[in-house]
Amino acid sequence: MIFKNIFRRGSALLLTAALLISLLLTLLALPFGGAAKSIEEINTDNAEAIYIYNIENDRILYEKNADVRIQPVSTVKIMVGLIATEALSGKLDELITITPQMIDGVVGQHYNIVAGHVLSARDLLYLAFCGGCHRSINVLAHVISGNVPNFISLMNAKAAELGMTDTLYTNVTGMHSEGMYTTVNDIVKLCLEASKNPLLMQITTADAHETEMLGEKNFVFENRNYLVGTGYTAKYFNKLCHGLAAGSTSESGYCVATIADDGNLSYLCVVMGASEDEDGTLHSYALANDLIKWAYSDWGYVEVISSQMSVCEIPVTMSLDIDSVLVIPSQTVSIYLPKSSAIGNGITHSYSLNAEELQAPVSEGAHVGIITAYYEGKELVTVDLVTKTSVAQSEVLYSLMKIREISQNRIFKSSVIFAIIFILLYIVVKAFIRGYANNNRYRRLK
Repeated sequence: MIFKNIFRRGSALLLTAALLISLLLTLLALPFGGAAKSIEEINTDNAEAIYIYNIENDRILYEKNADVRIQPVSTVKIMVGLIATEALSGKLDELITITPQMIDGVVGQHYNIVAGHVLSARDLLYLAFCGGCHRSINVLAHVISGNVPNFISLMNAKAAELGMTDTLYTNVTGMHSEGMYTTVNDIVKLCLEASKNPLLMQITTADAHETEMLGEKNFVFENRNYLVGTGYTAKYFNKLCHGLAAGSTSESGYCVATIADDGNLSYLCVVMGASEDEDGTLHSYALANDLIKWAYSDWGYVEVISSQMSVCEIPVTMSLDIDSVLVIPSQTVSIYLPKSSAIGNGITHSYSLNAEELQAPVSEGAHVGIITAYYEGKELVTVDLVTKTSVAQSEVLYSLMKIREISQNRIFKSSVIFAIIFILLYIVVKAFIRGYANNNRYRRLK
């Protein structure tokens, strides 16, 4: 009995250890488990077009062939999803009956949807933009616009509204079409608009969705974007990613568009025309993860001006105790830059003062000039320079200064000269009078 208990406990410990090791290996295998590659180490040859962009600071970190016309592939679904969620957001529980016209001739993922099925608008949206169901997309186009051509006209009108000047849609699913084109620059505009749509972001980020479709309870389908869904594989899962679309065609390769957000910085990443290796590696996802990891590793907010910096000293007059005061920036400023940058390494400063010297009393925080920070010669920000401490005035020096000021006053000088002249005249006149009186006395004595 004792040996049996020991065996059971040992088995439980071994099983727990095995599970922990398995979990650790899984975590290490995830995209953010190791050190980030530098941008030079990332093999961007594995995709036709690439874009990684910081949203908060409107900063393109890396781009490749962003203005070259390409097939939109599954990014078409972002446009369809944008229009569909805007049209149906207040009707999510509305039931829709599938008709033969709605799904006629549709190829691609379909989840066995057939005419006669009744689905809610919510389920159709999830099937389309979480599950990638082409029949659901076609149904939505019919529900919103009456037919697919009318819906495509809506898509192109929306593209024009968003400033997508190099985009033309000819179908609603993203299947290859010789007349259809876009650019990564236009896809970025579309993705940024989609990121403002909470319902679309929720749908495209869901790991899975459960519905009673086809009369089956608890029917679950998985997200086909491997960055946000783990139902098919966890190899490319990235917990920072949200939405937006992923897919492929045999003609145009693999694509993915997503937004990574860690609560501080968010990045839009688009990879188009990516290849697949013989070992099954999908470079759309692999590149997206490498680029996102590089962005978070190499870019961030760098302190370019610090309120603790000692910029210079300004001479101070009218004080017996202190002959100068330290000048510092009024605030600390951080700017989005490569994390490798620092003061003296890409970051430089210039400053100017309002005066060459100050006169006590000087208050703490008194504005005395400005300081400007630059990165590689480009101006970043300008802030005020202020005094770090206060300086008291010497009453003795102040009194002496006032006396000096009075003595140098033109009116005072004129008054003094006049007084001197008056005194001299007085002395001369008095001397003359006295001499005259003495002469008279002398004459009388004679």
